[in-house]
Amino acid sequence: MHKIGVILRKEWLELRQDRTLVFSTLLPPLLMTLMPIGAAFVLRGTPDSDTAELGIALADPSLAGLSYVELGQAVIGKQFSLLFLLMPLFIPSIIAAYSIVGEKSKRTLEPLLAAPLRTSELLLGKALAALIPAVAITWVCGAVFVAGMAVVALSPRVFAAIVGPAWLILLLICSPLLALIAIAVSVAISSRVNDPRTAQQLSGVVVVPIMLIFFGQLLGLLVLSPALSLGAAAVLALVAALATWSATRLFQREVILTKWT
Repeated sequence: MHKIGVILRKEWLELRQDRTLVFSTLLPPLLMTLMPIGAAFVLRGTPDSDTAELGIALADPSLAGLSYVELGQAVIGKQFSLLFLLMPLFIPSIIAAYSIVGEKSKRTLEPLLAAPLRTSELLLGKALAALIPAVAITWVCGAVFVAGMAVVALSPRVFAAIVGPAWLILLLICSPLLALIAIAVSVAISSRVNDPRTAQQLSGVVVVPIMLIFFGQLLGLLVLSPALSLGAAAVLALVAALATWSATRLFQREVILTKWT
């Protein structure tokens, strides 16, 4: 554990020293948190009968009986709430992609790989350096979102439709698993490429399933429920375990030492 702690402190020190990386990590979550609160506030006095024709309004029973103004606010809030599933994907992918490829470009990876560290200790330290900030930022932004929606929601029903048990399960359980998957994919990719941007772009593929959920809910093809969220959490747990195992297998320090020196 001491060696893992050393790696963890080293990664966080380098992260704090890279202002561009810190800015690119913190700004998107801030915008993704404030946008839905602002949009919901604007919709407080803007009736929108068009939202009644959206698939989500027709298929989601939690929206039944709401007025046009409440319906518009609830639909916007529910759609924006899914953006919180993107945070645990792109935040760790940014950090993890630079974690290995950045060390390659700075020529500091070789001494680290030659150090008396097991591969599992090295990868765990780097994974935690990305996982802890990602989950912490996601949960803090989620708490701000909940507080903001509690203030601007037109009625308790609107608030309950946006911040329901299904969404809370996604935020509290699925977001750490998504972050772990993103980290594993980023580590696997960054150990094979030599450019941080390439690693970050390739790891962005994990965003695709979230976009499918976004459009599926908008069209009424998918209605989030606690059972569905728990099922998704179980699947993500399996995927996270497989992705972590695969990343460990793909990270061959001897090959990296000989290839990138």
